[in-house]
Amino acid sequence: MQESLYRNNETSNPSQERPVPSQAQGVSVSHWFEMSEDEYIRFRFAKTQVSFERERAAKQNELGMLGPRAHAKWLALVLRLKAVERALEEIEQHGLTPERVNKYRLEYRDRIKDAIRHGEPVPPAIIAQRVEFQRAFDGRARYEKGRHTSFANNSIAVDLRLWESRGVKIKLQNGDAMRAEVAEEIARGLEEIEAAVGCSLCGLLKATNITIAHTQGKHPFMRGDAGGLYSSTDRTVTIGTHTRTGRLIRSLAHELLGHWLDYEAGATMQAETRVKKGKHYLSISALSEYSVAHGQRSEDRDVCEDGYVIAFAASRMRDRMLAEKIARQKDQDMGLAPDDREIYRFVLGRGDYYYRPREIWARLCEMWAARHFAQSAIAFETFEWYTQRAAYWSATDFEILEPLVANALHWRLTRLGSEGGSAKGEPDSICQSTS
Repeated sequence: MQESLYRNNETSNPSQERPVPSQAQGVSVSHWFEMSEDEYIRFRFAKTQVSFERERAAKQNELGMLGPRAHAKWLALVLRLKAVERALEEIEQHGLTPERVNKYRLEYRDRIKDAIRHGEPVPPAIIAQRVEFQRAFDGRARYEKGRHTSFANNSIAVDLRLWESRGVKIKLQNGDAMRAEVAEEIARGLEEIEAAVGCSLCGLLKATNITIAHTQGKHPFMRGDAGGLYSSTDRTVTIGTHTRTGRLIRSLAHELLGHWLDYEAGATMQAETRVKKGKHYLSISALSEYSVAHGQRSEDRDVCEDGYVIAFAASRMRDRMLAEKIARQKDQDMGLAPDDREIYRFVLGRGDYYYRPREIWARLCEMWAARHFAQSAIAFETFEWYTQRAAYWSATDFEILEPLVANALHWRLTRLGSEGGSAKGEPDSICQSTS
């Protein structure tokens, strides 16, 4: 599962308008959340009037351009013009009514609270206006502290005992001192991945400054729906989640070999793809997303082939009907064991999550690693386990996919090795063959 917090890559919220400073409005600010409540009310009232005037001019212009046979369009425009005219007449006659003031006040309250919760730089003077603003600010401060403890790549909780041997920093998600048995577990997981790939990843991991955070059985911070996480902004892989029955979710290969390699290799190509996250759109560097979005039109053969691999894998997934039912939480009658149901929730997420190219790629990576390592204990499940699960692939289909995934892995490792800082001088750390 990929982290939802892409602070550096997030685009602005279209609902958060940036007003143009105006002497008539009596407001001179760069962002709406820098306005006091009274300033915001005056600003919104003036903006509403201007919006109606612009709409009236646009509709009148559109009406004048209609042909003689556009009767339905003409009627719709006339009705809308009448509604706009009535609204403007009401504004001119009654001005800023108490009803409008109350509407804008409630709107201001909700938007300021939302801005604080999303980390916008709301000035202290604005926060001091209401008790609920201060509460939202205190809640955001607690969130930032918890997030820093959980994901921070550089903090007092970071342990360097695996830096020289494995190329990673390690930490416990709760900020406690690292325990020897947890460090050994992470080292074994990395060893399994390197044994499957057939080369050391130490140089590449060092070059990308990765931290592995262990949850000691809990979920990643603020993500009760995740069995593992990769934060591309913090460069932190989070693992160690257990099911309710105490079974380890083996997610290291999914998060590290899948997401970490995918994002970091994409960054070397400056590959950016716009993807939807909730109500917003983000720009992410996942090479899998870029290949699917641009592969058909790209002149780069590697990008074309990578997009084909992921599209082909999507068409061959096992039990897509079951996967869709689980993702839409309509699997009550499927007779799944409690552990299977819980693991499926982590793997498939909700809606179309499991169909996203970056998630298909991560599942291909963990299954490929399992195919090349006899008995995993930490990083991934057994190959037979995957062949029996929805949203993965049958043994027969994976025979076709295996060499394609190997080539895609080799391409990413080569990309990252050729551009990855200190890894430039360590050609032996880059897999020459992943087959």
